[in-house]
Amino acid sequence: MLAYGMSEKGPVRDNNEDSFAYETIGNYFCMAVADGVGGESCGEIASRLAVETVMRTLKDSLAFIDSRDELPQFLKVVFNRANIVILHNCLENRERMGMCTTLTVALMKGTELTIAHLGDTRGYLLHGSELIKLTEDHNEAAKLVKNGLLSEDEAKVHPGRSRLFKVVGENQYLNPDIYSYNISYGDLVFLCSDGLYSYMSDEQFKACTKERNKPESICHRLVAQALEGESTDNITVTLGRAEPAAEL
Repeated sequence: MLAYGMSEKGPVRDNNEDSFAYETIGNYFCMAVADGVGGESCGEIASRLAVETVMRTLKDSLAFIDSRDELPQFLKVVFNRANIVILHNCLENRERMGMCTTLTVALMKGTELTIAHLGDTRGYLLHGSELIKLTEDHNEAAKLVKNGLLSEDEAKVHPGRSRLFKVVGENQYLNPDIYSYNISYGDLVFLCSDGLYSYMSDEQFKACTKERNKPESICHRLVAQALEGESTDNITVTLGRAEPAAEL
């Protein structure tokens, strides 16, 4: 499986609140990216707990999923399990009360892609020369874009970009967005934090992907591009290439 992931603290932040993981589990290639919210409230702990819980649950239970139709409900269970872990950790460590995180999870099996998502980490698909955004941001700036009141470029610097209305770590049942896509062999699937995508254009993103059989090189180029764009946030990206399930 051609895949890679990396995370960079960036030049401004004192710590890295992003977490990521990627792994082949059975016939699935699985990726997760989380961006912790609120440094003083231990956002980095929330993101780590979310990703660790997701990957552990996938390892324990993904083999019992018999069809693609079962994945949406299964992923809701996965997200709510991560949510409970974070809430319990807050109760055991009162200084961590309020910690939360975004979370985006992708499962690839051959040409089938399923994504579960809360927050403003994003999924992207590179199909041929087309870069396609696969997820919808859950922040106030994205609402304004959806209502035609802001452009995508304006949203990148709007103060509403940091006001999330859906995260993992809330004291309620989570209902993540679930997306199912049919993709093609050779397509690249990316998950990334806002510290990456907010500091480059789609054309700059695509320019970093020319060596499609070198995922490590692509990730390094993307992170370098975000730094060149003067990213003020943590920067995280993972990618996987769609391949026949028998080769996973």
